[in-house]
Amino acid sequence: MNFDNVKKVKRSKAVTVLDIIIVAVIAVAIGVSAWLIYRKPALTVTVTAPDYARTFSLDEDRTVVLEHITVHIENGKVWVTDADCADKVCERTGVISRGGQSIVCLPHGVVIRIGGESDLQWELGR
Repeated sequence: MNFDNVKKVKRSKAVTVLDIIIVAVIAVAIGVSAWLIYRKPALTVTVTAPDYARTFSLDEDRTVVLEHITVHIENGKVWVTDADCADKVCERTGVISRGGQSIVCLPHGVVIRIGGESDLQWELGR
């Protein structure tokens, strides 16, 4: 066994400046990625059910009443009330307002998804 190598390892620092720089660069990359993903403004909400599919603007306040669930759109926010399913996960999801967020009611097959500007252009065929 070479004791010189063991002494070198014992004298080395656990964290170096290079390690801190690498961690900082990774953290910044994650932050920028998250900002790029969530930066698109929320413009529409799409409500789909087994026999229903409609897209609404988040600028207009309205209540969408389906057979088993009621969806409220108000002040650019969306939430579910009056779901008649047993688990009520869709109600407990709470308020959503950012592009890419969704509320799902699996027992009734209802999906509520907020879309941003790029989604609106895709839906309009641009």
